[in-house]
Amino acid sequence: MKFSAGSKTFLAGEYSVVFGGSAIVLITPPLFELHVAHGETSLRGIDQASPAHMFYRAHDFRNISVEFFDPHKGAGGFGASSAQFALLYQLYLRLTSAQFDIDSFLKEYRGLSKTNSGAIPSGADGVAQYFNHNIFFDAKTNIVEKLNWTFPSLDFAILKTPYKVATHSHLRDIKFFDIANLQKQVLNVRKSFQHNDEELLVQSVQNFFDILKERDLVIAPNIATIDKLLKIDGIKAAKGCGALGADAILIIFEKQKRNELRHILQRHCDAFVLWP
Repeated sequence: MKFSAGSKTFLAGEYSVVFGGSAIVLITPPLFELHVAHGETSLRGIDQASPAHMFYRAHDFRNISVEFFDPHKGAGGFGASSAQFALLYQLYLRLTSAQFDIDSFLKEYRGLSKTNSGAIPSGADGVAQYFNHNIFFDAKTNIVEKLNWTFPSLDFAILKTPYKVATHSHLRDIKFFDIANLQKQVLNVRKSFQHNDEELLVQSVQNFFDILKERDLVIAPNIATIDKLLKIDGIKAAKGCGALGADAILIIFEKQKRNELRHILQRHCDAFVLWP
């Protein structure tokens, strides 16, 4: 038996969703996998300090062999920890014949992910990976809305950076701040999906990143890289993703220039990933 979930990237909403706002999460290849077999009781590939491992210890997985596979080989930045929890939760529901309930899922995940500060991981990435779909997620209501990338002339790409900021550690240090401006941009991105409004998408994603930059919530090397990317013909928007915008850089570009941009970026980036 095998369960799988895609890699996650925040199109918009990191930080706003942590403090009760909303986020839009993209799900792309490559896939995380959880391989399951009846027999010995074992769990491999999941760190003992992770929410998934704590969930495993709290529930009955006797006579089940479980192994997690990370296509990113531990490089981080695409939601390995949240995928572990989402996939193990799917297995738990299969074993118990229970129905998925988002409130129960998030209560369990957030409870196991508490930090010493007021900031608790929202679970938005785990929810997206559970459904294995792009989503809009509201942290106050737990409302989930599936989204499809149907913009006729725009595509996106994700560049893995050499940097990594551990989200869990970062949240221990972050203090609450007014997320109203960030939340406005997330809702505008949602609206752009609803109406296939390409101009609104580009503007709102860039605005979201600019607000984070103004609040010193983006690492300097990625700011410099993004400034260069925005000067390339065909790239319409670019933003850092994850804690301190460190893990990856997402670009939105003109679809007709896809192959041209692929060649340009591969010459300048050691690890470039392009997903439809």
